[in-house]
Amino acid sequence: MEDQIIGLVSDSKALNSKIFSLPKLLILISLENLGQDGATYTDLRAGLELKDGILHSNLKTLKKMGYVSEKKVKLDKKTLSAYSIAPEGKEALISIRSWFRKWLG
Repeated sequence: MEDQIIGLVSDSKALNSKIFSLPKLLILISLENLGQDGATYTDLRAGLELKDGILHSNLKTLKKMGYVSEKKVKLDKKTLSAYSIAPEGKEALISIRSWFRKWLG
């Protein structure tokens, strides 16, 4: 048991600690499930029930990290931001899921 804990701690150091927040994980998992089309800011806010400040700051961080990409789309004469998961974001989720599986045993 002690060796497992030491292994988990050691493995956790390879993970990006900036992604370990519930909003960031929810955003990445949601965008992964939505595929290439992703979602607009409004859709993410409504679907995840996050406040504007929380969603905005976490999307901004994920974009800086290269985990999320943003593109402008036209919808009913409005220009909206649409977000999708980037390959780096998918890789980060794979690492996190692997670590959680080891942790849960």
